[in-house]
Amino acid sequence: MIAQPCELVVKTIIPCIRAIVARELVLNYGMTQVKVAEILGVTQGAVSQYVRGYRGSSVDLEKIPEIRKLLDKLVDGLAKGRLSEKEVMRLVCDICDTARKKGVFCKKPIAEKYMKVADLICYRYIPESETKNV
Repeated sequence: MIAQPCELVVKTIIPCIRAIVARELVLNYGMTQVKVAEILGVTQGAVSQYVRGYRGSSVDLEKIPEIRKLLDKLVDGLAKGRLSEKEVMRLVCDICDTARKKGVFCKKPIAEKYMKVADLICYRYIPESETKNV
């Protein structure tokens, strides 16, 4: 059985979101890695790897303005303790949905590594005329 679209999100986008959030909370908000680990529900070691760029760097979400805006809202809300779990989930879902619609999965290296499932996502969200050159 081939991987499903949501599996692709879990393997690529979620680690990238965690890495961005971890890096910004540590570097821009001065939080400890232990505190960030508690917020993200991961280990301190994972946060260390996110901050150093060893994990979660397969996709550059920050270059897409719509996603950058959502990431800023997520990071700021987490830093200030202003987001409920439901709001965090909604923002993460919005980031993933925007990534799909912007064709993040249709570009290298994701499209090559997860070709079959990336094709399903690309043809669902991107007009066929735009996917021919991907």
